[in-house]
Amino acid sequence: MLDNPDGLVNLRNLAREVENILPENKTVPIVLVPGFSGWGAPLFGALNYFGGVRDIPKILADAGYTVIISPVAPISSNWERACELYRQLTFGKFSTVNPTTGMVDEVHDVDVDYGTYFDANPEAAPEQTTTTGRRRAILVSNSPSFQNWTWKRNHKVHFVCHSQGGNTVRYLISLMERGAGTLHPRYFSEPGRDDWTISVTTLGTPHKGTTIINAFYNFLSQSKEQAIKLFARLFAAASFYPPDKRAYDLQLDHWGIRKKADETFDDMRKRLESDPGPVWKWLNSNKTALYDNSIEGVHDLAVKAGNPSTQVYYFTFSFHATVPFPERWPQWGRDAIASFPTKIGDFFGAILPNWMIRWVPNVGWIVVTNITQFRRFVTWVTQAILTRLLQELDYNIELPLPGKYIPRKDVIPIFLPSVYAMGGQDLTQDQINLLGPNLVGDWYQNDGIVNTASMHGPDESVTKNISTLPDFDFSKPGKRGCYWHFGVNDRMDHADEIGVFIEESTVGGGF
Repeated sequence: MLDNPDGLVNLRNLAREVENILPENKTVPIVLVPGFSGWGAPLFGALNYFGGVRDIPKILADAGYTVIISPVAPISSNWERACELYRQLTFGKFSTVNPTTGMVDEVHDVDVDYGTYFDANPEAAPEQTTTTGRRRAILVSNSPSFQNWTWKRNHKVHFVCHSQGGNTVRYLISLMERGAGTLHPRYFSEPGRDDWTISVTTLGTPHKGTTIINAFYNFLSQSKEQAIKLFARLFAAASFYPPDKRAYDLQLDHWGIRKKADETFDDMRKRLESDPGPVWKWLNSNKTALYDNSIEGVHDLAVKAGNPSTQVYYFTFSFHATVPFPERWPQWGRDAIASFPTKIGDFFGAILPNWMIRWVPNVGWIVVTNITQFRRFVTWVTQAILTRLLQELDYNIELPLPGKYIPRKDVIPIFLPSVYAMGGQDLTQDQINLLGPNLVGDWYQNDGIVNTASMHGPDESVTKNISTLPDFDFSKPGKRGCYWHFGVNDRMDHADEIGVFIEESTVGGGF
């Protein structure tokens, strides 16, 4: 029943069984938590994080559910995002959808307190540990009873999290369960509140970290200074206007990444580019989404968060968008070799007598495909030609070498380089040591952002295959406090997981 390799098939089968046992309950809000680089209200008024050109929150609301979209900061640390998520859900007010225009009427009046978390290392801390004027969470509901809803024990939630959103919620629930002591007496002084959450569902979450961070740093390893300057210019462009005027809000104002009074754009750009300026400080602080999504960063989270709450149901879904790297020369590779601009006869004619080269034109350069493996040839082209060419042009970057996997043909174009790079990205020895007994599965398979083996759950000791579910009655004990892994869908990349499809037929099965 629940032993299909595809987790989405198992989800459909489980839903049918549960519907026959438990009454449908649409009174508990579904909180959607975006991942790295995510957003809340539709970008440019049209592009939803959950659904792309489709509006999944509205579809759910029209079906009778209440949905809350959390606009947590897109590239911030899990601590900052957990504080923001808590404050948004306890603020008591929401941005809502205008029934006339269908657009979100956003309100920017949420205050956020990050506690004393940064006090231990002032040199790696933001300029301020409180901020104001942040976006409200977005309420999508046809029920008027949620207008002033506040998260509390008798107002529980279901979390549905994409990518980093799963680790953000993991941190939040641990803070609700254990408290944060002096790190945050305002938000997390009271332990034992993990029962405010009923369930957590994660889609493509890097529960053990992701090697895309390795690939990213390898790519920029020779040009960190130029990379930080590029970041600074992008950050200046994104953050020059006030939050309510920004097309895409980084929400890093408390780090000094914002326009100061009477500052021109050029002045702001120079300040952000300076060393040590706000961008240098932020990137080198390890208080970023880049670090928190790395294997090292998620290991740190595991130490802080501990085991899953025994009050909460956890469900995980894995994906990959790869196919094996071709062992044999593909036809397009043979065609490329055959089209080499210098004929093999001309090449050998310069060094051999005519009687010896009569056979050469009939063979052609295709002989290369018989004596050289395709992977070795691509490695040579990458190292000896492409990387060298870029370096000669003063682009000090290292192109990824061919690995075990390449992208599926239907991968969204923006993920093609990352799927390829992660398909050959090795773990470091330190990372292997950190993962320890959790080093299971194929760490080269990926969805373009996260390694498939990392999506199962944070620790193998608390992760179970959904096929081992003893029964379908979730009112019975024994189903909370562990991660139920539904399986691996092998037709979806990181964007497909949240409904942002380039080719919808790839998901198959009517999903």
